[in-house]
Amino acid sequence: MSKRRFLISISILLALGFGAWFSYEEYWEYRVKEEAKAFGYELNDEEVKNWVKRIRTYNRLDGFDEDIENFVKQDKISPPPKDEFLFIGSSSIRLWSTLQTDMFPLKVINRGFGGAHTKHINRHIDKIVFPYEPKAIIFFCGTNDINGWNTPEDVFSEFKIFYNSVQEKLPNTLVFAISIQPSPSRFDQRPRQIKWNNAVSSLADAEKNLVFVDVSPPMLSEKNEPRPELYIEDMLHLNEKGYEIWAKLVRENLQNYFSKDFKVEIH
Repeated sequence: MSKRRFLISISILLALGFGAWFSYEEYWEYRVKEEAKAFGYELNDEEVKNWVKRIRTYNRLDGFDEDIENFVKQDKISPPPKDEFLFIGSSSIRLWSTLQTDMFPLKVINRGFGGAHTKHINRHIDKIVFPYEPKAIIFFCGTNDINGWNTPEDVFSEFKIFYNSVQEKLPNTLVFAISIQPSPSRFDQRPRQIKWNNAVSSLADAEKNLVFVDVSPPMLSEKNEPRPELYIEDMLHLNEKGYEIWAKLVRENLQNYFSKDFKVEIH
């Protein structure tokens, strides 16, 4: 296995950490060393400490404050339009490079930031959600939370905080929650991911302004296994084929509620 693949793998497995364990420095140094050995690499003490430091940074509540401030600066220079379509979440949203084309003719705002937990979105909701007054929010987050050994119940509670906050501040805004997809690198976490998916789906059944977009079925094989051809090398993030599935399902759901917005005026 290439060193690049190892670095990607250890980033995925460890970068988001296990919150409550952070006080145990020796424990995390041990975990990093063992993960490296599993891929055939030996890390020196300095490299190990750098990895642990990196893990701490990503899991901190304020770990993405700089990313958010960059959004704020960008908005001051070029304010996004209001009453449009906000896509928000973790790196799968951030890396959606064809989003504008995939959602045409809708006007979209991309506020994805890599590694995000739902708690990070909630922390900055007044900066990267409320100011845009979107007519719809397309939300994808939760997989990093679960990867960080937060229980599905706790992650769902964070999602409810997000949804309820939106409903209180923006009562006419619809929220479309994309399911946690069955990525190969985290398929061992699938039972916990499904608990979150089911909880959000049930909430959507009860809430008129919440829609659950289940992208999982077409991303599974006939044997109910993840389809690696839909992912880039890290087996976590989507490639073009993966985003085609997302785009199709998200468009279909948005069209059910905003059909007029999909009509292109010919002058």
